[in-house]
Amino acid sequence: MGRPPRRAVGELMNPDVVALRPDMTVPEAQALLAQRSVSGAPVVDAAGRVVGVVSQNDLVRSAAHPESAGSKGLFFTSDADFEDLADVPAPPSATTVREVMSRRVHAVSRDTGVAIAANVMRERRIHRLLVTDRGVLVGVVTSLDLLRVVEELC
Repeated sequence: MGRPPRRAVGELMNPDVVALRPDMTVPEAQALLAQRSVSGAPVVDAAGRVVGVVSQNDLVRSAAHPESAGSKGLFFTSDADFEDLADVPAPPSATTVREVMSRRVHAVSRDTGVAIAANVMRERRIHRLLVTDRGVLVGVVTSLDLLRVVEELC
């Protein structure tokens, strides 16, 4: 009995990827992820190039602990006016995906072997791996996709 043929990520990937834009607000991103029932998504620019990734955890964390926004347009007359400034939360609707996304992106090409993809995911402790063609997003492969391959071997 010989070895099974080498499978490539392109055979498993889902080309229908939910992608976010950097200028989307956190509530817009949360709504899209909930609508499509996904826990995270790549962030792409207008050309489809991957610029980051966002998880539902990133979005929830940003809403729970917003950065201080300051008060635009206010005129401060003394140092005392600055004391409470750090306590002014940014409205969640004003926070963009660009502000909460991770710029650390893990991607492979369509012809990357499934075993290599599984190794990358295990070592990096990630559950989805982006598939790109010259930096442009073409699909995603998840840990569940890889488990399907294991299931086929048994």
